[in-house]
Amino acid sequence: MILGLVAFIVYLTFFVGINSLLQLLSQLNFQQYSMYYSIAIAALFLSVIFDSLIWHSLLDGLKVKLSLKKVIIFNWIGNFVEMVIPCETVCGEVTRIYLSKKETKENFGITAAPIITSRILSTFVYTGGLLIGSLILVTTQKMPIYLAGTLLLVAGGSIGLIGLVLILALKDSAADKLVSVVMALVRVVTKNTVKQEQQKEKLRRLLYSFSEAFRTYKKYPRLLVKPMIYAVTAWFFTLLVYLMVFYSLDFTAISLVDLALVYCVSSTVETITAGFPVGAVEITMISLYSALGVPILIAGAATTLTRLLTFWFQILVGYPIFQVTGLRKLMKGDFSQNLLEE
Repeated sequence: MILGLVAFIVYLTFFVGINSLLQLLSQLNFQQYSMYYSIAIAALFLSVIFDSLIWHSLLDGLKVKLSLKKVIIFNWIGNFVEMVIPCETVCGEVTRIYLSKKETKENFGITAAPIITSRILSTFVYTGGLLIGSLILVTTQKMPIYLAGTLLLVAGGSIGLIGLVLILALKDSAADKLVSVVMALVRVVTKNTVKQEQQKEKLRRLLYSFSEAFRTYKKYPRLLVKPMIYAVTAWFFTLLVYLMVFYSLDFTAISLVDLALVYCVSSTVETITAGFPVGAVEITMISLYSALGVPILIAGAATTLTRLLTFWFQILVGYPIFQVTGLRKLMKGDFSQNLLEE
């Protein structure tokens, strides 16, 4: 975080101008800025709530009881872990699965399916928005060709990832192959054949329950209707955060389509550069805004204020929740040990 923050400050200094940026912020209408930025904060909370509703609705579809309050808390903790540990997405999802398992007493396969399905639905909405937005901007000749190619790669990668997860979940032979690969690694770690068989059986049971949960959604697709609506709503509120930040700067010459592109690409960059959660994302956002015709000074200010909410504010909210719920042991090894044992 520190290295990335230094890199971002250096970028602002030489390519945007920190003094000009501070002057811009000092000249804002405080009442207007406060109103729109407050709406942005509210939209951020609403996006997390609707993102939690996706997960909660999918749990209900499998008859797994977990209160919405707990789901929201676990979601905040998952977001916090994603941001402070350099393994973007994976650590957050594993943390949510672990907490859900501990609370519901279900096995990991059952608790993992709704969380991974939630991620798939969110990615589907995100990719759809990216493709539609790209098409609109290409046809209006507002998007540079090099940027269109980048967006197609991002969308293709997202679709490919969804396909891999679905194959693993719905095709028995894929699960068997995964068991074989994992067991080959286990054999390197332990020579105890009895323990190897125990681990193999545990993994098979986990994948079987995981596949069964996915097949439930496939058999009853109506179970996915409400989660999909929640996913679209969560995505909309995230875009509203970006839009209200621009409005707080008294800049209205930007559309939701432009913001959707910046959000989708920067989210992908955040995933790819998980070891450096600060710096790469901010520089990418400023570059994209500039390519879409936003003045560099406004782009720098909007990016700074947006990341204050979507990154630093989420850490600020997530840390006390993490502490109050007594989950510091996740950072001290108990999490990994319990996960391996179970």
